[in-house]
Amino acid sequence: MTTVKHKTIAGFAAHLTPVACADTVVPLWQVADLEAHVDRQALLAGDDPAEPPYWAHLWSGAQVLAAVVPARAGRVIEIGCGLGLPGIIAARQGSEVVFVDREIAPLAFVRESIRANGLAAACCVAGDFARPPFREPFDLVLAAEIVYDRGGFDALAAGLAALAGRRGRVLLTDGRRIDTRDFYPALERAGLAWSRQAVKVEDDGVPAELWLVEAHRH
Repeated sequence: MTTVKHKTIAGFAAHLTPVACADTVVPLWQVADLEAHVDRQALLAGDDPAEPPYWAHLWSGAQVLAAVVPARAGRVIEIGCGLGLPGIIAARQGSEVVFVDREIAPLAFVRESIRANGLAAACCVAGDFARPPFREPFDLVLAAEIVYDRGGFDALAAGLAALAGRRGRVLLTDGRRIDTRDFYPALERAGLAWSRQAVKVEDDGVPAELWLVEAHRH
């Protein structure tokens, strides 16, 4: 049986790409030509262009987070999932995973990647992760590089705390693409104790440093 490696997903030309993660390789559907969806002239001219599909980029924070996802973590949710690499790793390792993103298109990519990995159908929810529509907390909350809106730090921290509940924990990566120092007091106000470690990465060949953060109830 020949594996299809090119198709159209949610209106985007897509290709199936092997992504190395820790000691495994994950087949992941990605946008075939991301640059074609960025109107650089409009961006430079300040003509209020449509926002590029940032969800389609495989951020270094997603790769770092995927590498530390624990096996058999129970009920797991990945918020702002984009292409969903950390959540797919969790599902491959025996967890029950819910994927959440504000956009519908990335969830279509996640569904196709779930199939490519031979996994059972995933629960994909389009919604605002700062106001999660879930009644029960999760054992593990995954979030890769979603700390980018200063005005939303408190709402995001409160959403993470609600999703983790009293016994769950949060694993997130902070790409430090803006000044995120005020996010950590927001976590504390939401009742979460946190710790972080610096991780060296490369973004498009440029050395950078991001933070891997773990949080849980006091």
